Amino acid sequence: MLENIDPPSHLRVVLSGMAGSSSLACWIVLLLPQLIEQWRLKSADGISIGFLIIWLLGDVTNLAGSLWANLRPEVILLAVWYCIADSLIMVSYFYYKRLARLRQARKAHKHKQHRPSSGDDHEEDPTAPLLDRRNSANRKRPSTSAINEDDEVNTNGPSHHEHHEHRHHHHHNQTRRDSLTSIVLETSSSSGIFSKVVLPVLFVIASGILGYLVSGNQSDNTGEISDEPLALGPQILGYTSAVLYLSARIPQIIQNHQRRSTHGLSLVFFVFSVLGNATYAAGILLYRTDIQWVTLYFPWLLGSLGTILEDCVIFLQFYMYDSEHKDEDSESAVHD
Repeated sequence: MLENIDPPSHLRVVLSGMAGSSSLACWIVLLLPQLIEQWRLKSADGISIGFLIIWLLGDVTNLAGSLWANLRPEVILLAVWYCIADSLIMVSYFYYKRLARLRQARKAHKHKQHRPSSGDDHEEDPTAPLLDRRNSANRKRPSTSAINEDDEVNTNGPSHHEHHEHRHHHHHNQTRRDSLTSIVLETSSSSGIFSKVVLPVLFVIASGILGYLVSGNQSDNTGEISDEPLALGPQILGYTSAVLYLSARIPQIIQNHQRRSTHGLSLVFFVFSVLGNATYAAGILLYRTDIQWVTLYFPWLLGSLGTILEDCVIFLQFYMYDSEHKDEDSESAVHD
């Protein structure tokens, strides 16, 4: 028999509802940045298929465990949306993979068609008229007038020293333009981050809070725990989903490390993932923090808070590999 706990205060209910609504708003728009990135690149090479498959399995077990344990409506609604969202991104992944295969096959077919007629070692057709073969040979042989014109240009043109000075001056101007461009890009990077990351995040969080306030769903009668012992089945499903969620990021982290790149991944996608998980956990803990409540929701808290740590590893990869590419670009610019 579980100990009876007083219901949460009205303030706790409101704060928990705001957090849950903000979490739902984050998960609703979570896919858009990644889908836009894949549409822009016409490729899904950046995202790991292992990440998507394990994530989908975690969504399914999360939904089953939430329904079986009769968790809060916000938690069940989020579990349903998780399954829909992950299915959409899986469809996008296989669509662009198929598109890439078709594009590669078309390119190989076109190369095979043009290969026999390319190159200077093209054999002459013995059945072709003699005049055509003679004209073809004349086209390959450089004309005397062209050689004389080149000699005249070399004679009357600028000296080697003047040509070297011209190239040096051109390289100096090009380097100066590149440095000015980098300065402009660096000064505009902060405004770019604000418009591409901070503003969308603030808008989504505000929309979630506003949506909860105007909905009028601020009842204190939700989230009651039965005095019956918690069934083993929901707990097993809950811990299974937590393990799957924690494992899902590993293939993505490994793929990023092997490629030494996060190209094809949307940074905003992972920003919304962190915010969605953080507000999801906040919605649970703001409502109640007694041991019965935390024990009931512990698998879901473990899955949400644990993935935040793994997303921080991916953020670090974004920073590291982007810095490496910038260093390579600057080195190549200096050598050029």
